[in-house]
Amino acid sequence: MPKLHFPDQALVLRMVEAAVKNGKPLMLAHDHGLYLCHDDIKHPAPGTGCICAFVDGCNPDIDADAHETANALVGFDDFGTSIPLGGQEALLADLKRGHRLAINFGRRAVTILTQAPPTKQSQPTPAARGRGTESHPTARMKDSNMKTATKKTKSTKSATKKSTTKAAAGGEKLRKAAIAEIGERIATLEGAPTANGKGKAATTKPTKAAPSKTRTEKKAPKAKRMSALDAAAQVLEGAKEPMTAGALITAMAERGLWTSPGGKTPHATLYAALIREINAKGKDARFTKTDRGMFAFNGKAA
Repeated sequence: MPKLHFPDQALVLRMVEAAVKNGKPLMLAHDHGLYLCHDDIKHPAPGTGCICAFVDGCNPDIDADAHETANALVGFDDFGTSIPLGGQEALLADLKRGHRLAINFGRRAVTILTQAPPTKQSQPTPAARGRGTESHPTARMKDSNMKTATKKTKSTKSATKKSTTKAAAGGEKLRKAAIAEIGERIATLEGAPTANGKGKAATTKPTKAAPSKTRTEKKAPKAKRMSALDAAAQVLEGAKEPMTAGALITAMAERGLWTSPGGKTPHATLYAALIREINAKGKDARFTKTDRGMFAFNGKAA
């Protein structure tokens, strides 16, 4: 199950606080990137839409592989999922204490997770740092025991060093004997006289030619798949009248622009993505809602 992390935890805290206090859910959306947003957290300038807290690596404005990363985490299908947080005061309190929020993304459900901040290491006392001035009987006894242990350690190291030296000397003798034996065998194979004055003619065996390695051609990179929102924008741009999300899904498939990879309700997913872009980008969105369930092209570039 993929885990979604959010670098801007301060923005996430603002969104969670708004969702807990006013009851409006968070929205986890996948269209132009992968992000969290809330209807009450908007840009100061009017008509600029909501502020987005992007998943790590999924911000198309700063991450070159944002779309590929988002598709790897949650799949190719665009969607918008509501996450209600009404009454979750404990979650809000954890985030205010410095906990970090993450989301486990599953096919059937999403789960909010929190991670506690790392604890600070305890600082040593003045006595432990060698600054203590008082001398306690227990401290003197420990010091004496430490000196005794140090002497024993030194004697043990000395004995170990001697045994290591002897073992090294024995190993050196064995190494020299092995080298001499190998030299005699090589001389015998080459027909040269050995220490015993005997030798054999060297015989050679034909060597097999190593099989040549053929270079494998690199596969051509796969063409980038058009997103559902991009396909919808292309269909609406050429449409003479507004269309519903269901009609867009059908037209996109007929023109070969986009087909659902297996989702049960692709029209609902597209509808949520259209609404998300309209709310997030305002007048700069590519779409406009003309009536209930009807969308038209707004004349804006992607």
